[in-house]
Amino acid sequence: MRISLPAAALLASFTLAVSHVRAEMAIGGFAPAINFFEPDAQGIATPSSQVAGDVTMLVEPAFGVYEPNEQVIYVSDFRGQALRVYLAFARGNVAPLRVLNPPVMAQTRASAPVFAHDEIGIIISNCCIATWPLHAYGDAVPRVRMIGWGGGSGSQTDLNNPLSLRYLPDTDEYVVSEYDRIVFHARTDGYDDPPTRRITGAEVANTISLAHDPATHRLYLLQQAQWDGTSPTVHGRIAVFDDSVSGDALPLYTIEGASTGLDLPPGDYFTGIGHDPYLHRLMAASSGNSADSTRNRVAVFHDDAIGDATLAHEVEGGGISTGSPGTPFAVPTDAIFVNGFDE
Repeated sequence: MRISLPAAALLASFTLAVSHVRAEMAIGGFAPAINFFEPDAQGIATPSSQVAGDVTMLVEPAFGVYEPNEQVIYVSDFRGQALRVYLAFARGNVAPLRVLNPPVMAQTRASAPVFAHDEIGIIISNCCIATWPLHAYGDAVPRVRMIGWGGGSGSQTDLNNPLSLRYLPDTDEYVVSEYDRIVFHARTDGYDDPPTRRITGAEVANTISLAHDPATHRLYLLQQAQWDGTSPTVHGRIAVFDDSVSGDALPLYTIEGASTGLDLPPGDYFTGIGHDPYLHRLMAASSGNSADSTRNRVAVFHDDAIGDATLAHEVEGGGISTGSPGTPFAVPTDAIFVNGFDE
C-alpha cells in the first residue's frame, strides 16, 4: 500500500524543503560519546561537537535516530541498557530529557520512533521488538506489545538475531535485518505473529545493517561477504531494493567495486549504514579488528550512486569513536519548517 494523495503531497513539500537544509553526520558507538561532523568533513577529522560527559549518562550509544516532529534524538545505549532521549540541538555534557530502562530491555540495539502513533519500537535483548509509548520513561513502564524471539522458541516471528530496525510509514511495518534475510512485521503484531513478508535469497545474505528512504521507497542493505582466507580484501557492497518487494528478490542495483572503497581489509568489519534525507547521502561505518580506533571509517556516497561509484568523501580515525563506531545518522543544524509547521 502506498501513501494517500494528501500524505504524498506533504511528503513532496517536505522533500523540497529538506533539500536546502544543512545537516551534520552524527555517530555514536561503543564509547560514551555521540560525535557530530560538518557535512564537508574529510579524512582524519575532529568532531565539530559532541554529546559527552558524565551528565549524559551515555555508556555505549551504538544507535541513534533523529525524530523531526519532536526535534529530539533517540539513542539506544547498548551496554547502558537504556533508551536515552536528547534535544537534537543540545551539545556538550547535557542530561537526557528522559530515560527508558525497564530491565527487560537489556542490551538494546536499534529503535524506530513512530510519531504518528505515539509509539517507539526497540530491539531489546538482542532478540525481539518491543513497543513502548513514545514518551515513556523510567524502569517500570509496561510495554504496549512485543514481537518475540523466533529462534527455536516455537514462535513463527522469524526473529533470531535482529541487527537493525526501521519503520515503514506507508505500510505501517517494522523492517528488521537478520544476517541472512530481511523480515517485515506489522507494527501491531503480537508475540508469536508471523512476518507480513520477507526478502530472502543470496542477494540479501551477509546483511549487516539497513537504511530506508521513505521518499523514494528504497531500502539500502549494507553487506559484507565472508572472507575466503586468502584474498587481500573482503567484499562489501550496498544492495538497493524497493521497500515493497518480498521473496527471493533481486536488488534494483548495487553500489560495489574498486572505486567505492567498500572492500575492506580482512578483519575490518561494517557496523552500520544511515541515510541522510537532508543532503541525500548514504553513510556506511566500519571498524578495524583491534582496539586501534584510527581504523574507524565512514564512507559517504550520494544516495543516487550506482555501481562502481566514487565516494563523495570519507571520515576516518578516532574522532568517529574511541571504540567501535555505531550507525551513522543525520541531524539538521536547525529546525525544519514545512507549510508553517515544524517537521
